[in-house]
Amino acid sequence: MKALGCKLAGLVAVTVVVTLAPAGSQDWDSVALVRHDVLQAVNPDGSPAYSGEGFPLRLRGVVLNNPEDWLDGTPAYDPGYTPWFMGGQWEIFVQAVDLPDSSYDDGDFGGTAAYMGQNYGNIPWLGDPFFSYTDGEWLAETGRLDYPDGPGAAALRAGDLVELRARVGLHYQGKFNVNEAHNNDRDWDTGELGTAHDFEIVRLEAEYGLPAPAELSLRDLKDDADVAIFDAQRATGGERHQATRVRIGYVSVTGGDPWGSDADIVVADATGRTFTLALGHSASFNTVEPPSGYFDVIGVVNQSSASGQGGYYLVVLNAADIVAPPFGPADVNCDGLVNVFDIDPFVLALTDQDAYLAAYPHCDPATADINVDNAVNVFDIDPFVVALTGS
Repeated sequence: MKALGCKLAGLVAVTVVVTLAPAGSQDWDSVALVRHDVLQAVNPDGSPAYSGEGFPLRLRGVVLNNPEDWLDGTPAYDPGYTPWFMGGQWEIFVQAVDLPDSSYDDGDFGGTAAYMGQNYGNIPWLGDPFFSYTDGEWLAETGRLDYPDGPGAAALRAGDLVELRARVGLHYQGKFNVNEAHNNDRDWDTGELGTAHDFEIVRLEAEYGLPAPAELSLRDLKDDADVAIFDAQRATGGERHQATRVRIGYVSVTGGDPWGSDADIVVADATGRTFTLALGHSASFNTVEPPSGYFDVIGVVNQSSASGQGGYYLVVLNAADIVAPPFGPADVNCDGLVNVFDIDPFVLALTDQDAYLAAYPHCDPATADINVDNAVNVFDIDPFVVALTGS
């Protein structure tokens, strides 16, 4: 079981928000659309700030992952009781997007995860396989989510524009999730599954397109002491980028599990800031060697924190999302970005290249040759300012 991917990795408090409609009777046209930034809002202590009308709710956005690339959905029904063994798991991340001719999502940001697990009966406070899905039931439940337009239609894919329709949900480990509140709504007398806790997916447009990843360095996610940046206003740090697609520049592998699918890998930047990459279930990770040296990585920021004030990590879905860093003129500290943190390195490269190489051994002084005349000198100052400011 993936340590970070599983939403039920330990016994912690959760906040349940439940507003039930009779099974099958929900009039979704009457349910309000909720912005992701409203649902995911937090208080200064990391607790959920969302109240509104609670649930049911509707959310819109772009799917960021194929479900099978993240968690292992293989049916594995447990007729007994094995604490926390979830069997099959299913999860997608849906990122906010501003839609044409729509005002409710103008300026919306962030995203929301939608999760299902097979063996809810293995949650200690339930402890009964009555609450779990048999293998056949699990395939039927995930099938209706994987094929939102019905059997035989195209499978749900990353880049699809969708509407999530949630009857219930949980705030868990720092974020609100769309899920079934770990309850399959099975009838005690008949044993039949109900629908009062089901969430649904409506595909609004296939192949709408993935959002461009936000360009980040670990400076955007960790402070100088390598502590996660928590901003309750969600203007910066992991809260800002939670459940969204990002590209983190210039990191290298420093520890963690052996490289491969479902592994948790620790990376660091040149300043010593660290971050965890949770490699997905895709077999692509088993076909390539671990990256050597520095690289950029594209993925989805996720969170697993009992306090709600840290625990950010990156979900990496495919080996193709490990890419070479695009070093170029003006990226003088070689972190994949051109920003204020390049100013001091540029001055050092201009005045003392030996000191520059000692301070940034992973870099090439040529990155300070902004005007590309094969020399780092005063003629690079004005082009550097233009590269830095865009004017």
